[in-house]
Amino acid sequence: MGSRRSGWRWLLLIVVVAGVIGCSQSPVIVETDEPREPVEARAMIDRAVATTGDLITFRIQVSFDPTFEVDIPEAGAEIAGFRIVDVGRQEPQEKGGRVIDERWYQLRADLVGSYVLPPVDVGYREAPSADDEPGPWQTLTTSEIFVEVESVLPADGEATDIRGLKPLRQVGPPVPWVGLGLTVLAILLAAAGILWYLRRRARMKDQVPPIPAHELAFRALDALRRIDFDDPEAVRLFYFQISEVVRAYVEGRFGMNATDLTTEEISADLTSLIELAADQSQELNLFLVDTDQVKFAHREPDRNDIEGTYERALSFVEATRPLPEPAEPVQVEREAA
Repeated sequence: MGSRRSGWRWLLLIVVVAGVIGCSQSPVIVETDEPREPVEARAMIDRAVATTGDLITFRIQVSFDPTFEVDIPEAGAEIAGFRIVDVGRQEPQEKGGRVIDERWYQLRADLVGSYVLPPVDVGYREAPSADDEPGPWQTLTTSEIFVEVESVLPADGEATDIRGLKPLRQVGPPVPWVGLGLTVLAILLAAAGILWYLRRRARMKDQVPPIPAHELAFRALDALRRIDFDDPEAVRLFYFQISEVVRAYVEGRFGMNATDLTTEEISADLTSLIELAADQSQELNLFLVDTDQVKFAHREPDRNDIEGTYERALSFVEATRPLPEPAEPVQVEREAA
């Protein structure tokens, strides 16, 4: 009788342990085919908190049914407070019966503060058939994204490698040779200063004067002529480079920090450049806007557009470079008859 009760107890213990183990296992999740929207858009970044100088990747991703067509606008012109380092687009690919289209921007913030990446309005409509008229465009808006840019310095403003001041100690009366030592030190410092001045003067005589900004621009423009314009990626790189050549020329010629400013900021400051005529300021503004269309809006220029962009950059540098100083007339004394 005792052995039978012991067997039932062991059986009951096994059942309880099996139940506990079964309850501890993860439940089985049954996936359901919930209906999705025909077009879904979202904006995202790889980091919401960064430090000055960090690269931030901003992505706009649209997932849509193949029976729809979408229009992702260029968001580069709406991004404020960041420098756009690079832009790109991932080729649309089909996954799970839907098409994924993505644009990305690499940004850098140079100043500490809070920034907002604006929402993006994505247009979409049903793809028309051969016999039907296309339907009206509808708009899907992504959410805005907040980014906090912090300083690389310690938060409390205190450095950890600064040592405290040593305690003061009492100094005895000066010894008699202190004055002589100070005199010798002053003579040595004076001799070192004279030697440094003579060497610096000799280096300045041999130093080559800096190359003018217009000559550097002409050399850079000449190098751009070697680009293969049959390659679309090379053409897009050409527009990035020719825009930088003109910006560097404006910075070297007129002192404007054009390489770090956006086109809108340069346009707002053109009125301060008194050396530029009104038509020259307008031409510079139109040139920067047109190159931005290829750089950020993915406009595909043809051969005539490329040649025209090159000629406009060359003509602007030629028209605004400093005029050579007139040579002094040589006076020849006539001998008295």
